[in-house]
Amino acid sequence: MEPQKHSLVGRLCGSSISHMRRFLFDVLSAGPIPNHVAFILDGNRRYARKWKLGEGMGHRAGFLSLMSLIKYCYELQIKYISIYAFSIDNFKRKPHEVKYVMDLMLEKIEGMLKEKTIVEEYGVRVYFIGDLKLLDDNVRHAAEQAMKATAKNSRSILLICVPYTSTDEIVHAAEESCEQLCDELQALKPSGAPFGKISEELHEMVHAAQESSEQLGNELQALKPSGAPFGKINEIAKEKLSGTPFGKINEIAREKLSGAPFGKISEIMNGKEEEKPEEREQGEANGEKREDKSEEKSKEPSEEEKHEELGKEKQGDFPNGEKLENASEEKQELSNGKLEEKSEEEQKGFVKEMKEVQPNIKLSDIERNMYMGVAPDVDILVRSSGETRLSNFLLWQTWNGLLYSPKALWPEVGLEHLVWAILNFQRAHPLFEKRKKQF
Repeated sequence: MEPQKHSLVGRLCGSSISHMRRFLFDVLSAGPIPNHVAFILDGNRRYARKWKLGEGMGHRAGFLSLMSLIKYCYELQIKYISIYAFSIDNFKRKPHEVKYVMDLMLEKIEGMLKEKTIVEEYGVRVYFIGDLKLLDDNVRHAAEQAMKATAKNSRSILLICVPYTSTDEIVHAAEESCEQLCDELQALKPSGAPFGKISEELHEMVHAAQESSEQLGNELQALKPSGAPFGKINEIAKEKLSGTPFGKINEIAREKLSGAPFGKISEIMNGKEEEKPEEREQGEANGEKREDKSEEKSKEPSEEEKHEELGKEKQGDFPNGEKLENASEEKQELSNGKLEEKSEEEQKGFVKEMKEVQPNIKLSDIERNMYMGVAPDVDILVRSSGETRLSNFLLWQTWNGLLYSPKALWPEVGLEHLVWAILNFQRAHPLFEKRKKQF
C-alpha cells in the first residue's frame, strides 16, 4: 500500500504544480510574449566544483535544467529557442574536457532521435548552427540526422549553436554574399566580357564602328589617284572616327572593362569617365593644327590643281567631309555629325543600364547568409552566473534585445528566472518596438 500512496501523492502534487504553472503562464500571456529567447549555458563546471561532483556531472545537471526550460518556453508558446552549447573558442580547452562534452552531446542527440519526447510533443524542428565541419564525424553525422528527422516540424524551432562564434558567423555571411554576387555576374557574362549584356552591346557597337571605318577607308582609297592629295582623305577619316564616341567606347571596352569589374568600371558607371574639358580643348587645338597643315599642304603641291577637277567630279565638295554623293547614308551622317549624336545617346543609355546592375552587397544579403538566418532577432538573452558579457554569441541578432543575467549557475536556473526575464521584457517592450520602427 505504501508505494501506491506515494505514487498517488506524487501524481496529485505534479498535477497541482502543472495547473499552477498553467495559470501563471495565462497571466503572463496577457502581456507581450517574446518570439525568440536565447540561453548562454554558463556555470556548469563551477556548479560541479560547488557541490563537489565528479568531472562532467555539472554538464549533465545543466542538460536537465535546459530540458525543463525548453519545456516551459514551449508551454508559453515561444517559438524560437537558441542555446549556446559550444563555442569555437572552447576547442582551446583541455582535450579530455572537449572530448567529454562531444561525447555527451552525441549521447543526447542520439537519445533525442530515439525517444523524441519533447520533439514530438511540441512539434520541434532542430537546427545545429555553426561551423559543423569542426565537429567530429560521428557528432556531425548525428546532428545532420536530427535536422533531417525534424525537418517537417514547424510549431517550434530549437537552434543549438555548436560550434559557434558570432564573428565567425559574420565572416561566413560576408564570404557567402561575395560568392553569390560573383556567381550572378558570371551568369551575365559572355565569353571574354566582364559585364554580360552591356558589355556585349558595347562590343557590337565597337565592331560596327570598325567595319564602318574600314569600309569608308576602302572607298576613299579606291578614289585616290597615285600621288594625289586624296591620300590625306583616308587619314582624316580615320582620325575623325578615332575621335567619335565609337573610339571612346572602344577605349572603355579594351582598357577599362578588361580584368577590372570592380575598379574602373564603378567610375564609368558613376559617369566619371567623361571627357575632361582640358582634353576637349586640346583635341580642338589639335584639330585646328591638322586643318592648318592640310591648308598649307594644299598650297604647296602643284599636282592638286591637276586633280582638282577629277576630285570634284567623283566626290563633290571634299576633303573636309561636307558631303559624299556616292557614300552610304551612314557615312553621310558620320560626316554631318548625326551619327556622333546618336552614339552619345546610346552611350548614355549604356551607362544608365550599367548603374542598374552595379555590383553591390546589401544588408539583406548579409542577414540572409547568416547561420541564424532561419530565426528572427533575439528578444531575450539569458546568461547565468551573473555575467553580462555576450561572449561572442549572437552579436548581430541581439542589437534590440533584453539581456537578463541571474546570479544562479546554469544548472540552478529554473522557472522563476524565466518568469522574471519575461516580466522585464514586457516592461521594456515599448522601447524595443520604438527602436524597431526607427531602424
